[in-house]
Amino acid sequence: MTIPLDDLKGLMPAQLRQVAIEMDEPAYRGDQLFEWLQVHQETDFTKMTNLPASFRHALLEAGAGTPTLNLVETSDSGTGKAVKFLFDLGTDSSGQNQGQVEAVLIVDGGRRTACLSSQVGCALDCKFCATAKMGFLRNLTAGQIVEQAHKLHQEALRRGERLTNIVMMGMGEPLLNYEAVVRALRLARATEGEVSIGGRKMTVSTAGHVPGILRLADEEDLNVGLAISLNATEDETRSQIMPINRKWPIAELLAAEAVYFDRKGRRVTFEYVLMDGVTDLDEDADRLAALTASLPCKINLIPYNELDPGLQGSEMGLQGSDQVFRRPSSARVDRFTRRLKNATRHTVTRRDSRGRDIDAACGQLYRRVKEEQGQQTLSPATE
Repeated sequence: MTIPLDDLKGLMPAQLRQVAIEMDEPAYRGDQLFEWLQVHQETDFTKMTNLPASFRHALLEAGAGTPTLNLVETSDSGTGKAVKFLFDLGTDSSGQNQGQVEAVLIVDGGRRTACLSSQVGCALDCKFCATAKMGFLRNLTAGQIVEQAHKLHQEALRRGERLTNIVMMGMGEPLLNYEAVVRALRLARATEGEVSIGGRKMTVSTAGHVPGILRLADEEDLNVGLAISLNATEDETRSQIMPINRKWPIAELLAAEAVYFDRKGRRVTFEYVLMDGVTDLDEDADRLAALTASLPCKINLIPYNELDPGLQGSEMGLQGSDQVFRRPSSARVDRFTRRLKNATRHTVTRRDSRGRDIDAACGQLYRRVKEEQGQQTLSPATE
């Protein structure tokens, strides 16, 4: 078999047709299998009743499988605008625990957005991020990413709604798991039925992986939105709080944004987290306006979601100090927002968290559940 079968849900229709052919079945059997997996979201081969028993048996004999996400816990916001899910990935073929990931269903007007994870943990070590404290454990497969969307879709259906948008803004850096993320987005777009979501309603968020941005810009058939976590207006501060900036500083990042717009014709969104005394100064507002003056973009201001006290500490400060990151006062956020709006022609929005009461920052629900269960978190991968 030339196509790996351990992640059937992560295979495109053409790949499943090839699987059918290699098992001496007509190619259309692959299309039927795709419909079961993606439209009906069925993973039990015995229920795929329009597939010949011989084909189903052959799939099982060849070790074919689909990702399993076991729901560990949900956390509903009191606002009714967000539900966070913690999923256990089960064990791999060697019996090793694959860890846990978070996903969030976000309610915003008529939109129902699935915020999905791309990795277990993250390798980028952003100093203000709870997921960074996990270290990097592993990449998710395309099927595991798609399965998150399916689980959140089922929750939306339970509410009498349906998913409308997908954002890759959960745990991990999506552009460091490029192949799986892009295939998962293509699968969500290709699916006929309730879960089908167009590329213009998908967004990939990055901390600033410039090669990945340029590669995504070259995907001619995948016109997804791009969000860049900027979070500082000069290299010294950004390098301290986001080490990725040491490799691709702000000037290179902004140049990549310009390329993305030129090739896609879509304004990029700059996400900017306001941290008290670190990124919320008047001069930051002025520099942010100046940096983006010539770029077709939107700017989304995000007052910082403070981490649990157990995740705060001297290791999270700047330049080895004992400073910790805090949410600015409402007055400070208002002042920054007004100053920026007065200095820029771009659309400026402010995203107040819809789930501050549900361990809003990615990685916090994971850690809290582990602590309640008396378990240690997984050790980061060494590669």
